[in-house]
Amino acid sequence: MQNKRIFALALATLTTLGLASCGSDKIYPNLDKNKITISNGEGVFTEDDLTYIYEKLHDSSTTASDVRDALLTQYAKNYIGDFKLNDEGNGIILVGYDKTNDGNDVDDAGKLAFVKKHEIYHDKDTTSGKYKTSDETTTLTDTIKARVSTIKNLIYKNIVTKIYNEANSDSYKTNNYFYEYKFARAKFESSTIKGFDDDLKDASTKINIYDKKYENELVKTDSGYQIPEGTIFTNKILIDSSITTEDLNTIIGTDNTTGVPVLHLNLYVDYINRSIMPDILNNLLIEQYVYDNQYTTLSRTQARKINYIAISTTTSNVNSARRLINNFVEKYIANGEKADPNNYEPINFDILADAWKGVYDTDGTLEISGSKEGETLYSDARFKKVSTHDEAINLDSNKGTSYIDGVNHYYYKDTQYGALMENFAKLNQNANDTISNEQWSSFTNSGAYSYEKGLSIKTNDILVTDYTKNIWGTTSSGFSDLPSSVTSNLFDYMVSIDTDVKPKDESEFKSDYVVLKNGRYFLKRSDSQSNDLTDNIVIKDGDSSTFYIVEIEAALSQKKMALNATSETGGYDPITKEEIAREVGYTLASGDTYKNTAFLYYLEKCNIKYHDQSIFDYMKETYPDLFDDED
Repeated sequence: MQNKRIFALALATLTTLGLASCGSDKIYPNLDKNKITISNGEGVFTEDDLTYIYEKLHDSSTTASDVRDALLTQYAKNYIGDFKLNDEGNGIILVGYDKTNDGNDVDDAGKLAFVKKHEIYHDKDTTSGKYKTSDETTTLTDTIKARVSTIKNLIYKNIVTKIYNEANSDSYKTNNYFYEYKFARAKFESSTIKGFDDDLKDASTKINIYDKKYENELVKTDSGYQIPEGTIFTNKILIDSSITTEDLNTIIGTDNTTGVPVLHLNLYVDYINRSIMPDILNNLLIEQYVYDNQYTTLSRTQARKINYIAISTTTSNVNSARRLINNFVEKYIANGEKADPNNYEPINFDILADAWKGVYDTDGTLEISGSKEGETLYSDARFKKVSTHDEAINLDSNKGTSYIDGVNHYYYKDTQYGALMENFAKLNQNANDTISNEQWSSFTNSGAYSYEKGLSIKTNDILVTDYTKNIWGTTSSGFSDLPSSVTSNLFDYMVSIDTDVKPKDESEFKSDYVVLKNGRYFLKRSDSQSNDLTDNIVIKDGDSSTFYIVEIEAALSQKKMALNATSETGGYDPITKEEIAREVGYTLASGDTYKNTAFLYYLEKCNIKYHDQSIFDYMKETYPDLFDDED
């Protein structure tokens, strides 16, 4: 190994780094950070770095892999930069570029000085693929600024995704409703929650997160839902399909059915910066390795970005589903607005998904979003609207019967809500009615709660079901929910060839795998025998009786992603190209193949000197190439 920077942990006693066995109650019992030193010469890590690593080892029952992760996190901070979520929770700070260590703004001269010291922000020579030198980097180019923004946006997206996935757990829900105070209290056990006192010894004089007022639920008003005065948490919000990691504003903003943020990110800044950011930095390090050393791999992964809907059917509603889907295709794809290539917006499959759910409020209006669009689809697809209990129980004449709750419910037959209400209509007070008794058991969970609560739970189950996705994926990850009837064509090489960055004129377009309509690409059904649009793009999986429509937003190829590719040569523009490369690279970072290779690459640069047998054994077993020059 040559030209390696040296990092050494030198301890004066035999109880050096991790000498205690992993089975001990307390690992590193005598570790003294004052006895941790850096070897002579240029060091990768600062004293603050070593303090961080010391605390990671000293304050928890860590393992050898934790030591590795701590080292790599500090390496990432020095190599890529130290990122933090800002105090407002609405953006990422790159320390040294956006703010100084003491929180002051950095001017353009300071930003340029930072960039000069961090090669990964330099522009690359499009021929050699090598970074331009510090001397060649004389100004903050638009691509440098965009690169910083791309990395910060990638970090922010993954922060929101990770904390949302943690919060979206049954541990913090009651009957499908999420209570933010439950999540906040769980994180309070190990982190500071903004605005609350950590020390509760004298709770009467403290801002106490366990105060009952913070459990107050959302209030419904004429203008929508509101967080009640006295609390700062979103309590009792339904995590329905309008809330998705594909659109961060549905989680931390108001772009959801309720119109209230699910999570207030500013409350969790301490938790995010200490517990989530290190993992993201390590993944970013892997992404950077792929970007720098295996760039052409990004094209060979056959990465795709798709927007799709999957409508599952039964034998009783399959024909109705097809009529609804056919009408959606006709109205929103065949005759919809042409896509703007400069501001591409995917097809809004939620209109179809919400219509398939068909959840109605008791006033006779669709409770779901897109009610106007849904009503039009129902009419065109000849769905029958049921407005009385008599109709629900198939009485030929008006007998004046009513639902057991006395409410006049509305629904369309063959929708998911329609099937639910047909069962609810069977409930009555006749103890000898076996059909009613079966439904009593279903709606009350065998007497565990009231039928009213059961109806609410079952309705919410419909609302939270998500039939749509807009995601990146490769042949090995991301698309496990899709059947082979979809993926076999999706990953055909010709898909990447036929989906030009700038679509051709439709009259000139021909493909066995893709359909071009109104500036959008759709996956073509493999056994299509006609030129009919619906027949071409509605894919029915025979094994599951599920219908799919797949819009292809991106299908990577070497032609599109080459460093010297331009929009004139059929490639992406430089900024879009890098955004895609880093997005896909970050996705690949979750796999062991790239993780192990990247970690080995960076660990070699650290040239660690070991003072602990267990960590040495772990490293030698996991990364044998680190020791290939030893006897």
